Parts: sequence; C-alpha cells; structure tokens
Amino acid sequence: MTLRSRLLIQTCLLAMMTGTGVIASSAHAQTSAPVPLFLKQEAERDAEQRSSDPVSSPDSGTVSQGGFGAPATGTQPSPFPSDPNAVQSLSLGAVDAEAVGTLDRSRGGLGIDMWNGATRKSAAKLISDLPATPATHAARDLQVRLLLSAAALPQDSRDISLLDARVAKLINMGALDEAIELVRATPQGARGELLAETEVNALMIGARLDEACAAIESYSASYDQMFWLKAAAMCAFYANDPTAAAFSVDLVREMDGEKDATFFGLVAAIRSGTAVKPDLLEELRPIDLALLAIAKQAIPTSQLESGNPTAIIGIANADATPTDVRLEAARKAESLGLIDAAKLGEIYGSVSFDAGALENALDDAAEGIQARQYAKLYQAAAQSDVPAARAEILAALYDTAQIEGDFMQAARLSAPLLADIPVNGDFSWFAVAALKASLAANSLERAANWLSVAKNGANPGNDIASRLSMLYPVLAISGLEETGAIPASEQVSQAENNAPFGLDATGSNPQMTTQSFGLGGAVAPVSSMASATVMPNSTSPEDIQKATDRAAALARHRARMVEWQEMQAARGDQAAAKRYAELVYTLFEGFGIEVPAGLWDSLLSAPYAEDRLTISSAVAHNLAASASAQHKAKTVAMAIQAQQIANAPNADPKVLADTVAALEMVGLHSDAQHLATELLLSFDQ
Repeated sequence: MTLRSRLLIQTCLLAMMTGTGVIASSAHAQTSAPVPLFLKQEAERDAEQRSSDPVSSPDSGTVSQGGFGAPATGTQPSPFPSDPNAVQSLSLGAVDAEAVGTLDRSRGGLGIDMWNGATRKSAAKLISDLPATPATHAARDLQVRLLLSAAALPQDSRDISLLDARVAKLINMGALDEAIELVRATPQGARGELLAETEVNALMIGARLDEACAAIESYSASYDQMFWLKAAAMCAFYANDPTAAAFSVDLVREMDGEKDATFFGLVAAIRSGTAVKPDLLEELRPIDLALLAIAKQAIPTSQLESGNPTAIIGIANADATPTDVRLEAARKAESLGLIDAAKLGEIYGSVSFDAGALENALDDAAEGIQARQYAKLYQAAAQSDVPAARAEILAALYDTAQIEGDFMQAARLSAPLLADIPVNGDFSWFAVAALKASLAANSLERAANWLSVAKNGANPGNDIASRLSMLYPVLAISGLEETGAIPASEQVSQAENNAPFGLDATGSNPQMTTQSFGLGGAVAPVSSMASATVMPNSTSPEDIQKATDRAAALARHRARMVEWQEMQAARGDQAAAKRYAELVYTLFEGFGIEVPAGLWDSLLSAPYAEDRLTISSAVAHNLAASASAQHKAKTVAMAIQAQQIANAPNADPKVLADTVAALEMVGLHSDAQHLATELLLSFDQ
C-alpha cells in the first residue's frame, strides 16, 4: 500500500470521527501561468535594441538565427515576421516551460540568448556552483538577475532541470520571495515535486506559515513522499488540531520509523511544552524552523556562527528570538545578503526604546549591543520630521558604522530616510556624507545632486574639498567625474570602423607619437594612446568641441589623481594605502580610465613578490574566454566566482579589475560600475 493510499484512509477515518468532510480547496498554486511564448516578442525587442543601441548589446550582428548556440551566418532570414501585422505561417517547436523567468531584458534580465555557448549540463553546474553568499551586494544582485532571467535554454540533456536548479539556488542564497515568484510563474503542469517542495520550504523559512500550509494542502494530493506527510503534521500542529497531527505523526513513524530524531524531538516539545534537546538542532531545515516557531522556542544562538543561511534567516525572523540576538542576526543576515535592507529596517523598527532615548539619541551613551545602537539611531532618524535633525542623526549613524566597518549596510538601511532630506546649500555640511551614502546605496542620480551641493559649499573654511579629493577615484569610476576616457559607445564605434580615435587608416597618427626604445636604442615610433583618446574623429565642429572637452577633462583628471596620490602618501598606514592605490589603478585600467604617468611607479618597491589571494587559472581563463565570446551567462557566473576574494585583506586587485572588465565587455556597464564602487567604498572603510 502506498503512502498516499494510507494517508487517504487515515483522512477518511478522521473525517468520520470528527464529522467533517474532505473539502477540496482551490489554492493559489493551482493557477496556471502562461506558457512562455513571450520569447518571440523578447527576441524581437532584443533585435530592435541591437540595431539602435550597440553598447547595450555588444553581440550586435552576431546573434544566431538558427539553433541554440549555432554560429551566426549573417544571411539567414529571421524566424519572426518583420511586419507585426503580416500574415505568415510559422511552425512552432516544442515550448520549453523551463525558459520561464520573472525578468525580461526591459526589467534587468540578461537576455534570451544569455546561455549561448553552454550545454544544459554545463549551465546546471554553473548554477549549482554559485555561492550562497556572494562577497558583494552588487554580485548578489547580478546573481539574482541571472537566476530570474527568462532565456532560451540549451536543448541537450532535457532530463536536467535548470528551473529546479535556479529555484534551489535562490532559496540557498536567501532570495525567498524571488524563488516563490519564479515557481508561481511556472505553468502548473510543468512543476515537478522538487519545485513544489522548494516553494513550501521558502515559505517556511520566511515564517509565512499560513501560505505554507495552503500550498501544502494544494500539493499533498499530488505527491506522496515523506516530506509532505511531515509538512501535513506541521500544519496540523499550527492549526491546533492534535487529532490530525497525531494521525500524520503516527503515519510517519509507521512508514519511516523514528529515523528523523529532530522531527520527533520537536513534536515531543510541542506536545509537552518542554524544550527540545540542543543537540537535535545542529542542522536545521525549513520544517524544523516552522516546528520551533509552533513550539514557541528560540533557535540556538550558536546557529549564527554555523554558516547555515536557513538558520540565520530563521533567527532574524523568529518572534521567539531574544531581541538583542535577533538584532545581531538581522545585521549579519543583511550583510550576507540573506535579507534586504527593508527587512533589516523593519526589525530595527520593532525594538522598544523610551521616548527620551530617541529624543536624545545623539547625546545618550551608546548601546552595549552594536546593532541596538544602529536601531536606536535608525528609529530616531525615522521619527524626526525636521530635515536638519534627521541629517545630524544620519551623520552620526554613518560615522558610527564607518568605525565598525558597517558603513555600506548603514547606507542601504538609511536610503529611504536620506531621500527625504532636501538637496540644497543649507545642507552643504552634510553633503559629502550624503554623497558617499548615496554611492554606497547605488543611487547615482541622488549622488550627483549631493556632489553639486558639496562642490558649491567648499571653501577655505571647511574640509569639503579635501574630503572630495579622497573620494575622487570612486567618483571617477561611478561616472560622476569626467576623466577623458572614451565612452563605451564610441569604443564600439571605433572597433566597428577598425580605426582608433585620432588615428588614420594606417593605424598611426603622425601628429601625436611617442618614441619607443628597444635594447639597442630607438625603434619605430608608436601612437600615444593616452593622447589619442582626445583626438577628434573628424574636423566637424562637434567632434572638435568634443575632443577639446575631453582634453580638458583628461587634464583635470590627471591633476586630481596627483592630488589624491599625495594625500594617500600622507596616510598613517602606508601598507593599506598601497593596497588601496593598487585597487584603484587596476580598476581604472579595467574601465579604460587613464592612470597618470608615474603613479604606478610610486608603488614600485621591494619586496616585489607578495602573498596574494587569487582565483584559479581555470576561472581566469573561462572569465576571459566567455566574455570575449559574448557568452553572457557564463561570464556573469565566472565574474561572481572571481569577486569572491573581494573581502580578503590580501585579495589580488588584478582579478577584481579583470572581473569588471569582463562585465564591461558583455555590455553590463552599470553592474561593473556598481561592483567597482562597492569594492572601493568597502575597502577604504
């Protein structure tokens, strides 16, 4: 007799004993999502975008119109009608429901052709190997978009489910809402048991037990594995139905014995009201979190150091967690990317403080728990309706977080509060702090406005100018300062014309050359690429003006970098200053920004061999090769792996520069900027 048959018999017996009938429910999971025929429209939009914007689609003109991953011929007719109103007969192949995603290119997706060059087996490995906790938030955002993107899939090895792998990885990295949305976007008939389980697990981890039990009820009639019987027992306990819970628990025991000591230990704790043995809670699963919540017992604080994302999220979500422990758990969870800043703000906002403590948040002694101090300052800023007072509190929050190494988190947390402060000259004293926080929160438009206020407020009587000078490399990489570098759009045009800016058809520029020397003396002159960047492509007034402006920007950039380097030379920790300068210069090279002459030489000192944390040669090779071949998904996966060294004190800056350069090469300029900005702001805390 199967488990499903036994369960049905038990359910009928229960119904006869209680006088109730079995009610069929139409749960949300029964709603069928549309089959992804949208891929046709997405391909049409991509084609239009490539023709009008070569920068955002660097593979312009090379997208295959044949089978997936086939080389482009440039002469094959489009499979889609050029006139949307035309009547044509098209043969539709089998639709791959696994191509579903919640992001198309217009919403940040990586494009329907992102898996070009991959087999389904290699794609599944790339997904499964992605880190649960990427080292930077920029990489985490990119990883989520990779997993949520709607895309055509390789047609080999159809027995391998990339959809299962994508959803499992989203849950593994704490992106619970995104995982649930992806499952629910999948046609009902295409969902296997693994997808159903992962949806329920995500709901349990997120402490959404009402939704979890509704999903369990809708799915349990279709599946008869042990997971569903234990889940049914959990829901019976949650509904305070001991009779139904007893049937399910007895059936688990009959079918599987008491192998699952944690499950039966939690059941006993719920029934008796006693504490479960700590040794049973070492490897917590989603259902264990749910049963602990029903038992009104806290998750052991030792789980904070376990590295188990499920447990860390559970501690942050659980009402039974002691307040101070919950605050520290939430602080750690947001730092790892397991919860977002909005959830952190919600948890910080739930702490009870005396009204006087909030009113005097700037004068009172600091709280003993660091996260509690952040919570107090956050609440005080949120409750202040006077912009000047809010700015003072946020400035204190940023200063405290900077000292503790939490500045990036404080900036993400306070971003909505900062948005309500007027950006004008009355707040010039606050402008640099607001500028830096806006950069950390990846709000470049707001950062540009604060930069303008800071520049206008700088004078000999304050330190605004020097603070802006220290921030110059970040401002340059984020695009807020002109550096004279050739914009990406012009680089693409330059490559298509097969002639560099300022060079003639022979590849040389007789007007601007530098002398090169071999071991035997002077050799043939070569073009000065630094100078070529400012030469016009033609003699039109527009191009001449553009070249003039670029030359002026390059001159300012050189002067600002020399000034910055002098300030670095005056820092107390010269070892840290040197590491930071190396990171700046290598990132500049990754973005095509000039490192002025002599700055690299200033770092040239023995010992020349250093102990560096780097990546494997295989990752380095695949990062470069996939970017060169415009294999976007693989490039992104390799870039995420490469930046995993970012938080190490001896991380190889060349690897990080290669990472942003690879993202630039496949058209992900904003992601490269975001990652580089985060690296610099995090490093220079």
